[in-house]
Amino acid sequence: MPFRLLIDADVIDTLMRLPVLKRRQYLEFFRRIQEFPANYSELQESDETGRILDACVFHGAEVRYWTDHADRHVKILRLIVNE
Repeated sequence: MPFRLLIDADVIDTLMRLPVLKRRQYLEFFRRIQEFPANYSELQESDETGRILDACVFHGAEVRYWTDHADRHVKILRLIVNE
């Protein structure tokens, strides 16, 4: 059963400020994370509620996401783009 991809509203706001080509690149990368979330984790840390968040870098931007195995969701929680 595949994971569902959920993207935080703040991440969408960040994406909307980017040029269309960059936006598409990030969305394609999020889809790759959706397919195999463990393959992209470069670092793990706990958030304030104790959940384990995965982090990775894509084109110099930090991406943080949570793999909710119980609900089969990959939740993109943060995108920090260094321009």
